Amino acid sequence: MPPPPAPPPVEQPIPPSALRPVVVLLIVNLALSIVLTILVFAMKDSIITYQLDHRHITDPQLRATTRSAYSAGVWGRAIGNVVVSVVYVFLVRALLRGRRWAYRRVIFLGVAGVVALGLLWLTPYPAWVRVEQILQSLVLIALVYFVTRPPVREHFRTAPGANVRRFRRG
Repeated sequence: MPPPPAPPPVEQPIPPSALRPVVVLLIVNLALSIVLTILVFAMKDSIITYQLDHRHITDPQLRATTRSAYSAGVWGRAIGNVVVSVVYVFLVRALLRGRRWAYRRVIFLGVAGVVALGLLWLTPYPAWVRVEQILQSLVLIALVYFVTRPPVREHFRTAPGANVRRFRRG
């Protein structure tokens, strides 16, 4: 008996060339974030002292409490970047496979990132950190711009009938 015929290969949607800047900007954003985290972690004490001095905190007890909070923030950012790095790997793969959920998450991440970086202006940082925050904001704004271009939107358009429930609950 001849072997059964092989099933036809599953076709993956070919990503439009317009998706390339989106992937590049995601990687650039991640790289900027990781570089900043490493630098902030390496100069943690001087940055925290800078922040405390610019808040004009002179009370020793309040200064110690605030120093502890700022130190926890540095650790939180480092842990957050590790998590985001893993998520970005899956996100880029899903984008290249044409997954609509990934497309929507990239838009959300871009907008949320710009808002979060804007909120960081409420905390005092040295000028070199501000320059990185501005660069990262520009990258995220460009990301949102490129991900919302018509060819990319069309690539992630919902297919007719895609929102139909597959299973009916009894």
